[in-house]
Amino acid sequence: MTLVEMLEKAAADHPSRPAVIFNDTVLTYSELDSTVNRFANALIAEGVKKGDRLALMLPRVPELIIAFLGAAKAGAVAAPINFELPLSRIKALVKTLSPRFIVSAGAHLENALSGVEGTGAGVVAIGHEDARAIAWDEFLKFPSTRPGIDIHSDDVVYLNYTSGSTGDPKGAITTHANVYWNTLASVEALGLREEDVHLCMFAPFAHPHELLARPLFLGGTMVLVDTIYPKAIAEAISKNKVTCMMGLAPMYENLIELIGHRACDLSSLRLPESGGMYTRGELMERFVSCLGVSIIPVWGSTETSGIAIANRPGTVIPPGSVGRPCPYYEVRIVDEAGDDAGPGEVGELVFRGPAVVSGYFEGANGSAVFREGWYHSGDLATKDTDGFFYFVERKSGMMKVAGLKVYPTEIEKTLLEHPSIREASVISVKDDLRGEVPKAYIALKKGAVLTAKEALKFCRERLAHYKVPRHVEFLDELPKTTSGKINKKALQTEGL
Repeated sequence: MTLVEMLEKAAADHPSRPAVIFNDTVLTYSELDSTVNRFANALIAEGVKKGDRLALMLPRVPELIIAFLGAAKAGAVAAPINFELPLSRIKALVKTLSPRFIVSAGAHLENALSGVEGTGAGVVAIGHEDARAIAWDEFLKFPSTRPGIDIHSDDVVYLNYTSGSTGDPKGAITTHANVYWNTLASVEALGLREEDVHLCMFAPFAHPHELLARPLFLGGTMVLVDTIYPKAIAEAISKNKVTCMMGLAPMYENLIELIGHRACDLSSLRLPESGGMYTRGELMERFVSCLGVSIIPVWGSTETSGIAIANRPGTVIPPGSVGRPCPYYEVRIVDEAGDDAGPGEVGELVFRGPAVVSGYFEGANGSAVFREGWYHSGDLATKDTDGFFYFVERKSGMMKVAGLKVYPTEIEKTLLEHPSIREASVISVKDDLRGEVPKAYIALKKGAVLTAKEALKFCRERLAHYKVPRHVEFLDELPKTTSGKINKKALQTEGL
């Protein structure tokens, strides 16, 4: 089933049902389908052919959904660009992509226009008039009739770019079928329903299909919030009766703090899904105490088209577990020889299944991770005898202190057990004697007091001596990416 078929089925079955809600803007499924058709017809009229790229530099706004689905209906390939990148990186990415158009919001328009200089690509501008670009409203002045382009499940629908945490971002070649199978797996694993109202807080340039695929498949409603400010998230949940949220652990931490300081009705939320980073048990316990529902830890990646391992709602969640494999995914943990690791043994997570992508755009480093039908994730994990998986560390994040393996995530989990610590992140810094050693960055809870000496004593009581950080630095707030993850690259630069 393609994204086009999902949209058209939802529009036929539920024409007046809200499809997209953004602030006070509401698009029904009928309106969404009509607007997507107009956008697709505009692309076709401008000479966009099947397989051509359409770059997107947009925040979480309705135009992102329209442009993404419009590209799909026209047979084009959407390519979201991280607008946080410096202009030189944006230009390099545009050169690699060779898009026919970039669709950009006003805040990023100058970089979009600079990015296409000398390429012949056009720019569609939202919320800003500029003679060098086509205005969004002008671009949509085309019939709302269905485009006559044949779309198939194995057609590429977009290039899902990696975060670039281990090098330059790579565009995972994602087909309609990849998105469909991941969506079906998520619906079955998490027990999603037709009446669910979805709020996805992922960055608009990272897994953007997560904003729309599940509600589109179910005929449900997607709510968009273009900020990670806790008050705005809470208001969106309360106002729109959000039932399913995809976010990161710090967002749930902030929601709990907000509930404690103001009247806030989040009672509609039945499935708070947490991925992208470790979710500590203490946070999960407080969330249950506050809202009566458990945070559901999951694991996913760009290359698996979304979550591939998940805990199940209503079941006992072992502390620290990211769950069991979702339907339609095969998951193994392998050692350095490629053999299956035993229970409790650390190895690399590898995946196979119809939602796993086939490779990267222009073959970027694909042979290193796609081997013999399996995707090698670069994530280290363990599995217990009951089949639950536990994330350990990125392969690239593991450090060797005097030749001994040290996983920063283990140290971070230990620090987060301290009642005064709100956030913690550990990086590697050079050391003349040991080669490298851990350095911890810590942000304290409001009103808490803790010294570096006390933090190190806490670690020494719980960790082997070589795993204890050699340096501790306190910050009011740890740097974050747009999606809310702790920005280790920024800390690494700080720690050099």
